[in-house]
Amino acid sequence: MDMSKNLKGTIVRGRPKKFDRDSVLEKAMSLFWRFGYEPTSMSELIEGTGTKPSSLYAEFGSKEGLFCAAIEKYLATYGQARDAILEQDELPLPQVIEQLLRASVEWFTDAEMPPGCFMVAATFGMSAADDALFQQLSQQRNSAEKKVVECLECRVGKGELPDNTNCVLLGKYIVNVIQGMSVQARNGANRDELSGLVDIFMSQWAGITAV
Repeated sequence: MDMSKNLKGTIVRGRPKKFDRDSVLEKAMSLFWRFGYEPTSMSELIEGTGTKPSSLYAEFGSKEGLFCAAIEKYLATYGQARDAILEQDELPLPQVIEQLLRASVEWFTDAEMPPGCFMVAATFGMSAADDALFQQLSQQRNSAEKKVVECLECRVGKGELPDNTNCVLLGKYIVNVIQGMSVQARNGANRDELSGLVDIFMSQWAGITAV
């Protein structure tokens, strides 16, 4: 603990270091992202966050609680950014989809974060005992897919897509492309390579959306 002298030269104790929740979550999220939920032990989380066990348990209750908080932090950053792209009603649909794909490439290859998508990578090594957490992650991924589908349905209403477009299937296809790029990033694909995949996808957009 920090020590300091008062005016009379007496040694007094400094204030205890304040618990930085955002910093702890950032570090915990990175560990879960890099190694997966199950392989990341509580002792590794304590060491990696530089937090006392008592403080970590008092704030989050358990490893599961810390993981759920890390999910919320991830969604507050990347989920909101994704939604903001999809809600650009003033842009033509192809530009919106391309922005979504290229933003995903940037996120998946950010040198300051582990590669790929947290929501995909964090499920690595989950056992049957983690079924509740797995289901929670699945619901979040389904919610992300629903956002894409809602964007497509809106564009059908505006006449940018044919009335008989299967928005659910098209949305699933777009999300699968994004998830595939996440796996490629985890396997070492760089930004240029993933950007090339986006180029190929967008070159086929007219055929993909034609009915």
